[in-house]
Order: sequence, then C-alpha cells, then structure tokens
Amino acid sequence: MIDVKDIPAFTLIELLVSIALSALLIILLNNQIMNSISSDKIIKTKVEYRLEIENILSHLEADILSASHLPNGQKSFKSNNLNDQLNIAIKRIGISSINQELLGAEIIWNFSTSGISRSIRSKDGNFARTLSNRNIKAHIDKIGVNIIKIIIKSDNFTKSKLIEL
Repeated sequence: MIDVKDIPAFTLIELLVSIALSALLIILLNNQIMNSISSDKIIKTKVEYRLEIENILSHLEADILSASHLPNGQKSFKSNNLNDQLNIAIKRIGISSINQELLGAEIIWNFSTSGISRSIRSKDGNFARTLSNRNIKAHIDKIGVNIIKIIIKSDNFTKSKLIEL
C-alpha cells in the first residue's frame, strides 16, 4: 500500500501563488495589447489625414495647372489671405459635362479653420464640395516668378507643396 504522504504534489499555497502570478501576467499583457491598439488607431488616423491633405493638394495643383492663360502669359490664378482664411480663385475653359459645349468655369478653393472646400461656378450651375472639416491654417509663399508654395498647418503636422504657375 502506498502512503499518500509519499506522492509528490503541489501544496494549496503553491497553486494559489501560481494562479495569482498567471492572473497578474494576463492583466499586464492585456494592458499592453490595449495600449498598442489605441496607439495604432491614433497613428492610422494621422496617416489617413496626411494622405487626405496630400490628395487635396494634388487636386489643387491639377486645377492650377489647367487654369487658362491671361493675355500677359500668366495663369488665371488669384489668391487672397485674410486672417486665418486662404481663398484661391482659378479660371479655366472647359467642356460642359451636360451638353458638351465650350464654357468658362471659376474654381474657388477655400482653406479656413472650419476646413477645406472647393466650389465650381459655371454656366451649368454652381457646385460646392467640402473636402475636409478639420481645423487647419493655410497660406501661400511666393518662391519665384512662377512658383508658389502652399503650406497647410494642422495641430499635428505641416504639409507644403511647390506648384508652378
């Protein structure tokens, strides 16, 4: 007959200590995972906003490049900086998407603390679109005779783009 005292086993205290240590380890790992998930969301939001601004600047550049030329050879481009607001007006000639006729259009970009918007005025009608609702500040620096630098600042970053007129 085998005596129960001779069988090797863990004591109740040893089992409780190992369970407590395992629980502590699970809690620490859970906190690390939750922190990494929230950090990932913050980084993803910032990257998406940067891409959004880069996309907006690319569209603005395309509008400026397609602007009509004035008799003096310059592009039909006007910018206006007032307080925390930047307005850019571009005139161009294009073909109507409604009846395929040649028509003039004025494209107006508005950069303000309430966001970024783009509107088109033409014989076909007025069309407006809000591209971003985030708080930004924008301004234009003239680099050369035909080169401007558009700078957009938000709370998290500054983005700029050189555009040739």
